[in-house]
Amino acid sequence: MGAVREMAKTPLPADQEMRQLNVKVPPEDANFVQEVLRPQLGFPYNAEAVREVISQLRTWFRLPSYVVDVLKKDAEAQKLHILNYLQMLLHKRYEDLAAEGRERPPARTSIPSPATSKSGRR
Repeated sequence: MGAVREMAKTPLPADQEMRQLNVKVPPEDANFVQEVLRPQLGFPYNAEAVREVISQLRTWFRLPSYVVDVLKKDAEAQKLHILNYLQMLLHKRYEDLAAEGRERPPARTSIPSPATSKSGRR
């Protein structure tokens, strides 16, 4: 067997040195990174895809600072952190698409709450 050779890595400036961060994730999240995220982003390694997602979140998707300032103020005014804010924005976009008739909402089914499932009534 031949020895595996690593490609030389360009050293990072001291202020951009990488730090080790070990994170355990559920299998479905690991599969998502491996099977969906990494190929969609075009990265050869899972770690690169995860680093990209973190960088995008941290920088508010590299939007111009004047846009980020307004969005951060809006999120703070609504008392939402970035993930809840993004969820709200995606839901608003869905509502816009549904209103345009480009997407039909699924039929609603009622799911009994724990309080109603025992007694059969509220």
